Parts: sequence; structure tokens; C-alpha cells
Amino acid sequence: MRVEFSSKKRQEMIHTMGNKEYDLFIIGGGITGAGIALDAAARGLSVALIDMQDFAAGTSSRSTKLVHGGLRYLKNFEIGLVAEVGKEREIVYENGPHVTSPEWMLLPIYKGGTFGKFATSVGLRAYDFLAGVKKHERRKMLTTKETLQKEPLLNQEGLLGGGYYVEYKTDDARLTIEVLKEAVEFGACAISYAQVSRLLYDNGKVIGGEVKDLLYADHTFQVKAKKTINATGPWVDSIREMDQSKKGKVLRLTKGVHLVIDQAHFPLKQAVYFDTTDGRMVFAIPRDGKAYVGTTDTFFNKDTSNPYMTDEDREYIIRAINGMFPNVHITAEEIESSWAGVRPLIYEEGKDPSEISRKDEVWHAESGLMTIAGGKLTGYRKMAETVVDQAIKDLDQDYPRSNTKKLPISGGHVGGSKGFEDFIKEANNDALNEGLTKQQARYLVRLFGSNVTTALDLKKALKNEDRFGLPDELFLALHYAMNYEMIVKPEDFFIRRTGLLYFNLRLVEQWKEGVIECMAHTLRWTPDQKENYAHGLMKHIHQAMTPMKE
Repeated sequence: MRVEFSSKKRQEMIHTMGNKEYDLFIIGGGITGAGIALDAAARGLSVALIDMQDFAAGTSSRSTKLVHGGLRYLKNFEIGLVAEVGKEREIVYENGPHVTSPEWMLLPIYKGGTFGKFATSVGLRAYDFLAGVKKHERRKMLTTKETLQKEPLLNQEGLLGGGYYVEYKTDDARLTIEVLKEAVEFGACAISYAQVSRLLYDNGKVIGGEVKDLLYADHTFQVKAKKTINATGPWVDSIREMDQSKKGKVLRLTKGVHLVIDQAHFPLKQAVYFDTTDGRMVFAIPRDGKAYVGTTDTFFNKDTSNPYMTDEDREYIIRAINGMFPNVHITAEEIESSWAGVRPLIYEEGKDPSEISRKDEVWHAESGLMTIAGGKLTGYRKMAETVVDQAIKDLDQDYPRSNTKKLPISGGHVGGSKGFEDFIKEANNDALNEGLTKQQARYLVRLFGSNVTTALDLKKALKNEDRFGLPDELFLALHYAMNYEMIVKPEDFFIRRTGLLYFNLRLVEQWKEGVIECMAHTLRWTPDQKENYAHGLMKHIHQAMTPMKE
């Protein structure tokens, strides 16, 4: 049985957090903060973590949902980075094969395009070597005919062939929550919807923060810690301003938008990475009966908590789709859902905007505040190791080295990628024996990995509970999320625990009332809370479907 990380115990956890001193106080519950929490807690440090939204609600649920290799860095001859990122990708996969899986990617090569046939062949071969790619996943160069066999929808004009190589697809939000849940298993305390209102100091040194509970506006509490870490992604400069240490390098935010289309309209067979007429690279990826395409890359200076798709964003991606797949004739009416996210990139004042960095950096303020800025999803584990290594230098006692290279995340205790298929068969049989259908069993096993046993235990415990009309798999997923994944609002469940709002909006529309009623009953919402949370979900549904005005 997993440690309870329950919405029902949130106030109890806040009381605990406000009444002890921690080794680390981590501000930010995206993949970076979650990774730091796990690395530190697994070494024996005491850890408190807060996020002003749901965990992963910022950049960590709004990416292209790929654990990238470092292929793009080869163009700039960043050899060491290619090797490190490639190896980290493999570690992420082995530690959580239920949320990460290999995805063959097709890179079509066109006359006059960004990638030439020879350069692509050499680049992919070099990548295989540097990143230590497994033999059966090494690149293949395809003829024009073979390329079209992989994806018949491709534009045939000027097509010279293609490169075929492996990326790793993931559910970015679930990856984040699984990392955080494993940190909680090691004793970390984590609270969502809690915002730092001011930092606390003793003799000019940061000793924690005063935190506002955003669910109960009149409630604040203090978190005391020996070391405070700012891992807030797009908001790191806000915390630095609070600390009066924002100087030198700062963040520049860029926005990326993705569109989701049903495969009835866009029957994509194969993940494709292609260049556009303006020289950008775009992904088109099949997933669960849909195809999603992105991303854009534009500077963003609006509400960081609420990035949105505009008409211009939607039209840009539609033009890219119809340019590369000319026979699908996608229009705005075929767009089923969308998401927008912001990337925090590092910019040094006085330098040219083209010199904006996509790497991660750790900054140390005179107050002792540590800030981790930039970085990519793939490198979260290594970033966390670096941050904790530096943080413990300021603590009084010795701690062991990081052990996260071979530490499964929550749900990933399945024997690595080699043991995963056998685990799936056994777990599917267990689910079928509990009266679930094959489809329901498959869904829950893929969603929860090794935690599916806990979900099946819930099925027995909840057999007499009102189901509010929900099907078994959704009912169990919802109760699991309330008990073990600290969901607070319906949007937490539909966006970040299941991804349904992006990839199956019809199901959200069908079951939203049942989910709201079940959560209201279980979490004892007031009528005002129920109304507000239902309104919030409808706002997210509307925004996923409808472009917003600048």
C-alpha cells in the first residue's frame, strides 16, 4: 500500500509543514521541483514543497510530451550535452516505463529543406554513438518509397527520403506527479494551491517563507528551512524580486501551442518531425486515436499562469499541417482541443536576443536563496542531483550521493523496461479477476503502473459507495487521485492526472458532472466551492477549444 498523499488530509499536512524546520524548502511543484524533492528525500533530507497551482500545472503539463534526446544540439556541436541528454533519456524511461515509451520518429528529407540526406545520416549516426542508443533503436535511413510507406500522408513533392530514429514519448504531467509521489514515499511533504507571499530572513539569510493557502484566503502559515530553493519555472524572477536578487541573467518567456485532431480527420500513422517554410521544426504525433501537432515559438509577456491559443497560433499550425500533409485539408473546425505553455529561457542583459539559452543554470543569491532556471524535461533528474549536491554544502551534516539513476519513480516498480511487459500481463489478469473489462484493465494498468494494485484495492473498499454514474475505470482513477495524488479541483483530474481534457474532450463532457458530484461528496465541498470549481473546469474546456484574443 502506498503512502497516502490525500486531498482529504491537506489541512493536516499544512499543520505539519508549519510546525517543523526542514532541510529544504522547495518553491515550485513542476518536474524540476519534484525531481529535487525526490533526490533530496531519497538521500535522507527533510523536504517541504509547495506550488501555487496544482502540481505540474505550469510548463510541466504543457510540453510536446516527449523525453527528447539531444539530437537538436548536434547542429551546434554541443557534443557533451548530446551525450548527457541521451543517457538521461534512457534513465527516465527505465525508472518509469509506465509513463515513458519509445516512439519511432520520421524525419522526412526534402530538396532545399533544413536537413540534407548526408548531414542527417551522419548526424543520426553520431547521435546513436554519443547517446549510447540501444542497438535495436539505432537510426535507419529510408528511401523515398520507404518513407512514404511509413507515412503515406506526407507531401511527395521534392521528397528525397527520410531519417528514422527513436524518441521517447511521455505524459509530462503524470511523469511529474509520479516523481513527486515517490518523494512523498521517502518522507517529503508537498502541498498544492499554496503560494509564498514573502520570504523569511534571519540576519539577511533566507530561512523559509510565509505561505498563503489559496483555497482558504484568510489562512497563512510559515515554512522554516535551512535552505530555500526557487524552482518555479516561469516565475523564478518573481521569487528573485521578492528576495531583491534579480540581476544579471533574467528569464525571457516563449509560448508554445499544440493542436489536437481526431484521427478520423488526420489519420496519421507515424510520428513525424518536420521543418516548416520559415525554418522551424514541428512535431506531429499520434496518440490514443488522436494526432497532436506543435509547437509555435513566440515571445510571451501576458498572464504566465494562463497562456492561451490565439487565432494566429492556430492558423500557423494548420498551415504547417497542410503544407506537410497536403491531402488532409485540415481547417479550424477539425481542431478538437489545444494547449499552450510557456518556456522559461535564460537571457543575459546586454546580449542579443538570439543568445537566449535553453540550458539550465543554478544561481546563488547573497541571501542564500538558490534558483534553478531553464532546463528541459529530459534533464530533470540530473538537474535535481546538481541542485541537491550544491544545497547540502550549506547544511551541517554529510549526506550520501544521489541514488536516483536507478531509483524507480512511483508506479515504475515493474522491473524496468524488460520487466514491464510481464508486469502488464499479470496486472491485467488481476484487474480482470476483479471484474473489470479488458479495456478498463488496460487503461488502469497503463495509467498507474505498479500502483494499479492500490487502485484495485480501492475497488473492494468502495464497492458500496455511490458511483455518481461513473464507469468503473474513471471512478477508480478519481478515487485513487483523491487518495494518493492530492487532486483538489476537477481540472486537476481531467488535465493533469488523466490528460482527458486534451485527448478525449468528449469523455470530459460526458462525465464531468459525475466527477464534480463525486469530488464534492468525498471532499465535502461547500456549495460555493462546488460552483467555483465547476466554473473553473468549464473555463478550461472553453479555452482548450476556442482561440483567445491578444
